[in-house]
Amino acid sequence: MVPWYHWVWVLPAALFLRVWLSTLRFRCNVEKIDDSEGPSVLLLWHDKLFVSSWIANRYFKRPVTALISTSKDGAWLVAFFKLMGITAVRGSSSRRGAAALMTLTRSMRAGQHAGITPDGPKGPALEFKPGAVSLARLTGRPFMVLGIRYHACWRTRSWDRFGLPMPFSKVEVTLHAEPKPAEGEADEVVAARLQARLNETSTGPA
Repeated sequence: MVPWYHWVWVLPAALFLRVWLSTLRFRCNVEKIDDSEGPSVLLLWHDKLFVSSWIANRYFKRPVTALISTSKDGAWLVAFFKLMGITAVRGSSSRRGAAALMTLTRSMRAGQHAGITPDGPKGPALEFKPGAVSLARLTGRPFMVLGIRYHACWRTRSWDRFGLPMPFSKVEVTLHAEPKPAEGEADEVVAARLQARLNETSTGPA
């Protein structure tokens, strides 16, 4: 439940973000993802969350449920993502992690994609945590890597150096399907493979 007072400033912030996103020049390697066969575990680094709602609404037909931190900031993020067309689930590796994992599992079995930042909510930045691998094993569904590069952006002083693409700048998006964990494949091996793919498509300027 989102307290009413969060909506007072979240609504104008969401409207402002929509205008901001509309100025960006997105370039993607695909026109649309064919997700008719089922949902995927969507992966992106935490510092690229700013454009995540636009990508989800533009390139995927199925709805997306996103994992949001249980921190104090998480409440307004839930409201914010709802206005941007994305359902949010509260949880992290340290708090309510098991409950969030089961909620995401139910959402995926109902046909929704699950969006996860594997280095969130507190880092270390660009370090893949195993939660997303566990979700893929539970659901038997593959991954979709959201590689995102900003041509020009501002960076905050947060742990992930959160990126804010400059208005009218270019954003390069690479959507890449990765198979579900193979039987007998260690979680650490899967995480290392996905971390490498995310870094390959997300680090450095566009």
